[in-house]
Amino acid sequence: MRKQLFPVVFMLSLSFPSVAQVERYHSPVDIPFLMSGSFAEPRPNHFHCGIDVKTQGVTGKRVLAVKDGYVSRLTVGYDGFGNALYVTHPGGVETVYCHLDAFVPALHEKVRKQQYAEESERVDVKLPPSFYPVKAGELIAYSGNTGASYAPHLHLELHRTSDGALLDPLPHFLHLLKDDMKPEVHGVKLYACPGKGWVEPVGGAYLFTVTADASFRVVKAWGRIGAAVSADDLMNGTSNKFGIRRITLKVDGRQVFRSQADEYLPKENRLVNSWGDYPHYRRTGQWYLKSFVDPGNTLSFLSCDGNRGWVDVKEERDYVFEYALEDLSGNVRFCRFTVRGERNEAALKEAEAEEYGRRVSGEWVEYDRPQVIQRPGMELRIPLGALTRDEVLRPRVETVQGGISNRYVLHDEYVPLVKYATLMLAPRESVVHPDKCYIESSRGYVGGNYVDGWYTVRIRELAESYALAMDTIAPQCRWLTAQNGKKVSVLRCAVTDKGSGVKTFKAYADGTFVLFTSHKGVWTCRLAETPLKPVGKRRRLLVKIADQCGNETVCEREFIY
Repeated sequence: MRKQLFPVVFMLSLSFPSVAQVERYHSPVDIPFLMSGSFAEPRPNHFHCGIDVKTQGVTGKRVLAVKDGYVSRLTVGYDGFGNALYVTHPGGVETVYCHLDAFVPALHEKVRKQQYAEESERVDVKLPPSFYPVKAGELIAYSGNTGASYAPHLHLELHRTSDGALLDPLPHFLHLLKDDMKPEVHGVKLYACPGKGWVEPVGGAYLFTVTADASFRVVKAWGRIGAAVSADDLMNGTSNKFGIRRITLKVDGRQVFRSQADEYLPKENRLVNSWGDYPHYRRTGQWYLKSFVDPGNTLSFLSCDGNRGWVDVKEERDYVFEYALEDLSGNVRFCRFTVRGERNEAALKEAEAEEYGRRVSGEWVEYDRPQVIQRPGMELRIPLGALTRDEVLRPRVETVQGGISNRYVLHDEYVPLVKYATLMLAPRESVVHPDKCYIESSRGYVGGNYVDGWYTVRIRELAESYALAMDTIAPQCRWLTAQNGKKVSVLRCAVTDKGSGVKTFKAYADGTFVLFTSHKGVWTCRLAETPLKPVGKRRRLLVKIADQCGNETVCEREFIY
C-alpha cells in the first residue's frame, strides 16, 4: 500500500540517521576513495544497485574486503557483473564486488575447477563459511572492466540477506569522503493530468530551465497538475555527477511528495521507468523524476499525500512550489517557482476532448487488470501488474515484402513494462525450417518458442516493432592467433553472428576441453591455465560455435605448445 505523509512535516535533518550511528567500513581500495556512481541513480529499466568506486582509470587495482566475513559466492557471466565476488558478513548483510579482472589465487583456482567441470565460462560457485574467511582490509581480488562495464571501476553493492534488499553502501564510507557541495537543479517540468487540467502554453506539459532567479518564475495553470525535477548531486574531488538521495516537494508549505532512496527490493527495479519520465529520457537522455505517483507504482521509497502528489489548482491565486534536494552529507539545494491559477474553461474543455479522443483512437488498456490485444497473426497478452497506469496503445500492422510475417508496431511511444508480457506471432505461410525462425524487434534478436504454428516470446517494451526472421547462417570465426603450426601461449579469435547471435562456444585441444573467456566478441584461452602441459608438442584444436538457431561452425587449427 502506498505510504501516506503525516500531517506534521518534520525538519529535513531529522530523517537521516546520524553518521556517528552508522558502522564505518574499511575502504574497498587502497588508493584514494573516489566515486563515479551513486546508489539508486535512475537508469533505463533499473536503478543503479550500488556505488561505483574509481580505480584511477586502469584495471588490476587491489580490491579489499570492507568488513570481516567469508567469501560465500563467486560468479562469472551473471547479471552483467562480469567476474563478481560475494562476502557474507555478521549482522545479516553481504557485499558484492563486481567487474573484477581476477580473483586471488585460491579463489581463481576454485572458479577454474568448476568451469572445467561444467565446460562453461559462465559459472556460479557457492562456498561454505570455512573455505575462505576474510578480515576487513584483506586482499580478495583485483579491479577490472568485465561484464557490462564501459570503463575500469569497482562496482560495490550491499545486500540485506534476510530479504535480498539492496542497501545504499555510501553511509558506511562517508568518513572517506569530503562533500560540502550542494546538488544542482537543471530543470522543472509541469504536467497537466490528462483530461483534468492544463498548463501554459496550453497543452499537456511545460518544461523550463532553472536559473538563479527561479523563485521569480511564474507559470499559469488550472486544474490538476504535477511536477518533475531534473537534478544531480556533486562531490568534492570528482567531476562525476550523482543521483539525489532525497527529494521533497512542498506546495504552499505543505509537503505533497518525498523520495528517499536508501534501499529497495530487486523486484522494484523496473519501477524506475514509472517514477522517471521514461519517454522524455528516451528522447533526450535526461531524467525528470516525477513528484506524483502512478496508481500502480509501488516503489517503496516514494511517499505522497492522498492526492498521489498531484496538485489541484482550483483558485485564482499564486501557488508556491518548493523543491528541497538533499544529499547524504546534509547539503541542500532549494528550488522555488510559482504556479498562478488562471481559470480557462475553454482550455480545460479542450483538454477533456483531447483525452476522450485519445482513448477512442486506440486500444484502452487498464493497469489493474490483464489485457489481450489481437491483430491478424499477432496476439499480445499483458498480465496484471505489468503497467503502472492506464495506457492507450495504437498498434498497427505493416506488410513486409517477402517477409515471413507482418511487422507489428505495438505502440508509437515508449511504454516499458514492470512484468513480462507474452507476444505471439504466426508466419503468413508455413516455413520449411521453423526451428530456424525467431522473433526479432527493431533492436535485434528476441527469441521465441514454436508451438502449433505460433512463435511465443516474453517482452518488456511496447515501443518496439516485432516480426519473424530466419537465421540459417552459422557464426563466423576469425583467428587472431594460432596460425597453423606456430608456437603460441595464447589462443584468441573474434566471433561474429549477424543473425540470432552466439549461444555456445566449446573448444577442445587433443580432445581435452580448454576454457576460452569472452570479452566484447573476442574469445581468449591462456594455455598456461589449461590442463595441457607445455612440452613443445603439436596440438589439434577443435572449436564448435553455435548460434541461437542451432547453426554451428566447426573450426580446426594446429598449434605448438
